[in-house]
Amino acid sequence: MKLVISSLILLPLVLGLSLKVNAELTDIGSPTPGINVKSPDHLNDTWKTPINNAITAWNGTATKVTIGYSSASSNTITAAQYSDTWYGLNTQWRSPYKYTIQLNARTITRDAKNFSNFVKGTAVHEFGHCFFLKDNPNTTLPSIMKYSNDFNTVTTPRPYDIDDVNSVY
Repeated sequence: MKLVISSLILLPLVLGLSLKVNAELTDIGSPTPGINVKSPDHLNDTWKTPINNAITAWNGTATKVTIGYSSASSNTITAAQYSDTWYGLNTQWRSPYKYTIQLNARTITRDAKNFSNFVKGTAVHEFGHCFFLKDNPNTTLPSIMKYSNDFNTVTTPRPYDIDDVNSVY
């Protein structure tokens, strides 16, 4: 019996396969890996550039994920002063699928040492929710979805996030 169990554990390692942890996902996200958002034309380049960089970060992952701009989209991303303590908020609706992303200019400006990175990291995190990613996953692996991230330096989806997204699409 010990030989069988040992073989089952060692076989993936010998074959070069990884033993992946189950994905931690939410129950809501885009039914397709391609989403659009209305261009944040109302924002200045100080905000638009890192938001564009966040979209590029997701589009550059080894996933089927694509984020694009469409003037006809009902999905929005904006930045404003909110009295709440969060950096970003993603509100989603199921049918038809729709989302709004709000970036909190008050808290981001207060805590950012590298403003552009902080906005990018926050936006990457919020877009992650569109792809079923859960806040603060219970893993020791790096994840853009962890609350403990310092968005001054953590600005892109991590392999754990990419694996989770790939488990959905």
